[in-house]
This record gives sequence, structure tokens and C-alpha cells, in this order.
Amino acid sequence: MRTAQESGRLARPIPVSTFPFVTTIEVEDASAGPEEPSPCLPTAAALFFELRPASRGRVVVDLAGSTPVDPLVRLYRRVGSHPATLVFLGCASPVWNAQLALTVDVEAGDTLLAQIGTSESHDGRLVARVELLRST
Repeated sequence: MRTAQESGRLARPIPVSTFPFVTTIEVEDASAGPEEPSPCLPTAAALFFELRPASRGRVVVDLAGSTPVDPLVRLYRRVGSHPATLVFLGCASPVWNAQLALTVDVEAGDTLLAQIGTSESHDGRLVARVELLRST
């Protein structure tokens, strides 16, 4: 279980540098903080993951297998460090665009933030799979 002061919040995202990456999130343990961004849909619950691909390609975040009816993923590119700027890259949710997966192009050394959660649900289980499809 995580609290707002622990990792998984916008200020302390969970680091991911090895792909594929799979995690399960208990929605009731991932309440969204009031300072967290909510483009495309409101946020009831969410955790942040910092994705650092080592090579150029396409990052895919897939929420297939999640039990809430309103899972969502948002991706941001972090530019700079202190203070960092977040550039919104997109949103996927069955409620927003009838999608369970979001794909974005990345370069080696990019830092992405994946905000994985729900728009209204406060219980259930999210299954998140993150892959890096390398460019040929």
C-alpha cells in the first residue's frame, strides 16, 4: 500500500527502465492528489511511473485485463529538471476514446511519465503492461 507521500505520486514517480514491465495496481491504494494533472478526463485514482527507455522506439502502455470500466493512461514527456516541464502526449481510456492502450514515439534518453489510474472508480485492479518496441 502506498500513501500520497510515498512513491507513485507526481513528485516521486516509480522508476521503470527495463522493458517489458508489468504491474498490478489496487485502485483503492492509489487515490489521486489534488495537484496532479487531469487532461482529457478527471482522475479518481492514479499512480505515476517514470519511463526511461534506453533506445529509440515506441513505448506502448496497455491496460487490457483491468477490472474497472474506466481505466486510463496519460503520457507526458518531462523536459528539463528543476523545475521540470510536463508536455502532455496523449490519453487512452474506454471512456475517453474507446482505447485501452497508448503508444508514443521515444528517443533514447527521453523521460516519460505514465499516469495510470481511473477516471471515476475507487476500487478494482489495474493491470499495466509497458513495452518498448524498438525502431528498425
